[in-house]
Amino acid sequence: MQDNISILEWKVFVEKKRKKKMLVKLIWSDTDKLTLIISPNIKVNSFIIDEKEGFLFYDIEGKQITDPIPSIIPGSALIDGQIPVKAISDGNVTLYGKSLSNQEIDELNQSIH
Repeated sequence: MQDNISILEWKVFVEKKRKKKMLVKLIWSDTDKLTLIISPNIKVNSFIIDEKEGFLFYDIEGKQITDPIPSIIPGSALIDGQIPVKAISDGNVTLYGKSLSNQEIDELNQSIH
């Protein structure tokens, strides 16, 4: 099993799961830096971290984005531009707000070899 995967390898995995093209967007605030894998129609402008609900995203007009974000990669889950597979399996990196199942982890490992 590979220890790390690139953001682009993760993007390809997310695209295969959703069967649509995605964009990589980097967004940051005073407290954190996030890498998002989003569909082109999602226009994220800012975010806050809520203690109860986690990350809340807003568009340029300040309206909360209610559509699920395909993948959120916190800055703490990146090491030299790579995502540790452990961060994915531990649920730090999410796919539509959920941790990957064991089957999805196996699919990910097979796709990166």
